[in-house]
Amino acid sequence: MVDGEPPLPALPVPETFPFPYPQPYEIQLDLMRTVFRAIEERKIAILMCFQVESPTGTGKSLTLLTSTLSWLAANRRRLDQAAEDSLRLRLTADDPDDPPWVIEHALKSRLTDLRAAQEVQRTRLAEAREKERQRRKKATGAFRGAKRVKVDHDTVVGAGDKGDEEFMPEDTAGGDGTGVDTESEGGNLSKEVRALMAKYESGRPKMIEVEKEDDVPKIYYTSRTHTQLRQLTAELLKTSFPAKIDSNDRPSMSRTTSTIPDAAKEEEEGVSLVPLASRRQLCINPKVQALGKKSGDERMNEACLDMQKSGSGGRCDFLPKKDDEAGMLDMRDAVLVSVSDIVALGKETCVCPYYATRRAVRQSQLVTLPYNLLLQKNAREALDIDLTDQIIVIDEAHNLIDTLISIHSTILTASHISQATSQLTQYLARFRTRLKPVHALWIRQTLSVLSGLERICTAFATESSKDKGKAGGEMLDTIQLMSRLGGSNDQVNLLEMVKYLRESKLARKVSGFAEKTAEEVAKKGKTVSNSAVKHASIAAFHQVEAFLLSLTDARDDGRIILSTEDRGGKPTVTMKYMLLNPAERFKEVVESARCVILAGGTMEPISDFMLQLFPSIPRDRFSTLSCSHVIPKHNLLTQVVPMGPRKMDFEFKFANRGDEQLLAELGAVIGSTIGLVPDGVVVFLPSYAFLDKVKAVWGKSGLLERLSQKKQIFYEPQTSSEVDQTLRDYAHAITSTSTSTSSPISSATTPLKSTTKGALLFAVVGGKLSEGINFSDNLGRCVIMVGLPFANMGSVELKERMKYVEGLPGAGKDAAREMYENLCMRAVNQSIGRAIRHANDYATILLVDKRYATHRIRSKLPKWIGEDVQVPQDFAGVAKGIAAFFREKRERGLR
Repeated sequence: MVDGEPPLPALPVPETFPFPYPQPYEIQLDLMRTVFRAIEERKIAILMCFQVESPTGTGKSLTLLTSTLSWLAANRRRLDQAAEDSLRLRLTADDPDDPPWVIEHALKSRLTDLRAAQEVQRTRLAEAREKERQRRKKATGAFRGAKRVKVDHDTVVGAGDKGDEEFMPEDTAGGDGTGVDTESEGGNLSKEVRALMAKYESGRPKMIEVEKEDDVPKIYYTSRTHTQLRQLTAELLKTSFPAKIDSNDRPSMSRTTSTIPDAAKEEEEGVSLVPLASRRQLCINPKVQALGKKSGDERMNEACLDMQKSGSGGRCDFLPKKDDEAGMLDMRDAVLVSVSDIVALGKETCVCPYYATRRAVRQSQLVTLPYNLLLQKNAREALDIDLTDQIIVIDEAHNLIDTLISIHSTILTASHISQATSQLTQYLARFRTRLKPVHALWIRQTLSVLSGLERICTAFATESSKDKGKAGGEMLDTIQLMSRLGGSNDQVNLLEMVKYLRESKLARKVSGFAEKTAEEVAKKGKTVSNSAVKHASIAAFHQVEAFLLSLTDARDDGRIILSTEDRGGKPTVTMKYMLLNPAERFKEVVESARCVILAGGTMEPISDFMLQLFPSIPRDRFSTLSCSHVIPKHNLLTQVVPMGPRKMDFEFKFANRGDEQLLAELGAVIGSTIGLVPDGVVVFLPSYAFLDKVKAVWGKSGLLERLSQKKQIFYEPQTSSEVDQTLRDYAHAITSTSTSTSSPISSATTPLKSTTKGALLFAVVGGKLSEGINFSDNLGRCVIMVGLPFANMGSVELKERMKYVEGLPGAGKDAAREMYENLCMRAVNQSIGRAIRHANDYATILLVDKRYATHRIRSKLPKWIGEDVQVPQDFAGVAKGIAAFFREKRERGLR
């Protein structure tokens, strides 16, 4: 806008939204209005909204999508109108004496020019949409230049395919010759964002350039896992926002048109979604995939980058050359016009989905990505993500503080240091005579730093063996660590060293050379190539580089923890850089974005977020909403179990968890409960170690066998690959018995007569089943929370974090204690929230620990639970409450 123009008119909050179901819950309407208002007013929204699914499938994600996309559509119409008004104002100001009809004629001419410029992009996408229709009809590739590629699946690109020149350090920073940046380099600067109204301010039409496209207003939607993001895609398809591609369909968008000719067409063509992910999720090259499975993600990234250069063992068949990008651009357009399986589309068209999605980001209205790609500055720069004036939605945001701390923390083991030192020494010996002086100098300095780190680890190992108290850990800041390196390392400029490592790509060169050397030795029969060992070797120097990078970013809000950990059966010294101040890393996101939305079911208490993430932001910039639950109160029974049937108090402190009498009392509670509850029961325990102890004690006493006679028993696996199968077996055990047996529960103390009825699942708080898994309906008629999963107070890391929080401006005298309790209760709330998932669901929750009866702990439970918690005097009262609860459900005919 030019000087003197009025500000854009405020968008009124709609009374209704284009929700795909006829009658959203009132809390969903409240949520959509709050989100819309927060975006319009440029606020930070903290939304405490648990899953609000109904039997028809509506939910939190769908509500967030509807409200944010509704604002985007309304804002687009506002900007179109503002652009026309701005142009009319400018024409009037340029020639104030012109009659109105002359101004209107000039305005129409300019708008026609503008339409011509917009038509370039619209036509291109229309062609892509038509190709997508034809592709779906014929199930064949319809892309310009697309061809079937024959790939030798048995051939793996390895370091042995390279000449030694490939291992020489690079002299300057920059790209890899492909015209696309990579997150493994991460050093590129973000391009200056173009003003949203720039195309309207120009009096002449502009041709859209492939490399300089406008970054349209969009939503960046991030969550913890790719599975959760894929679920979001399914939710989007339920709405009217994405375009319909079926051959006989026209886009079903219903929007108010702008006065700019045909400006509504872009909206009618639908919202585009681009899923950003790593090569692990998106790569379709079998050679690179094989390397990833065999040697890990780091080797996968290196192989991909190597295959982008001709003469390095073969260019990737799925990545078009820079001077012939027709296939890549067509794939980008296909991503923009269709919400579809990107990987399947890439395989069919033989074009890399990993790079195609990155090319599509700037023109997309909705981008999904995992936490680390949004929250790390280097990752955003590598992906050319500019958050300026964009909408950020962070789902499952109860993890945000811990996630920021985790992704900005780095662990370096003594083994990593030793391997990296050995690799770099061999590398220097091999290329000494061919290295330029500047490379030789930096490599020697890097070796000197590595030697210093080795000395620190050796000294700590010696001291810990003498002083057992020190084995728990020692805390250093960056200055203290550098002073211990010895030699001339106090003169080393870490900033310059890290800059050199990144620009020369030395980690890639050294690890590639090390892999080649190992393969040559293996071929001579001198050793056996072990993929796990090889992966560790490749990752070693990359870990060193990441650790040194953390040290350069430490300032006063990072610490280095020296400790001894059991790795592979033997003690190993580790150095961990730990971030203490997540607010500083999140600050850039908050300051750039138009609106940041933090949504989660267990956000309360929000005091941690205010203190640790937003200490300097005025409180009037926040908008908060705490939803009540959609279920009627009689569908939930929450009871504290302060003691067992034998009157033994329950207090599962860390020191008590091995008490076999206490475990026997817990077993009696579970045994009685599962006899009163139909279908599925989920028991959450504080840790995997506690789960192992329970299994050992109950197995020895015969209790597990007795429990298995009532319900089939399952345990949470410790490996992710086994989780889905465990859940399928658990669900099958419930559905098979619930359909074959229907004997009612006759009284509060009479167990079920059938051999087994339903299933019993033991899970771990903070484990794989405590988040993202819904135990709705008969999968979770009872959730039993055993103890309070407090973190280990003896942890050096936790102590330092609590000390840091205490010293923050505005922190009260109990800030550290609050943080400690909140960490625990957030995990508890996340676990017990797995049960009730929609309005017609019902369940009982048992909180097995007398500390849950205290006001301080109960006040930290979700409001929809904490307001109606019952505390019976003994277990007989608990059992009576459970029996009455399910009797009432049977009498109402509920299943």
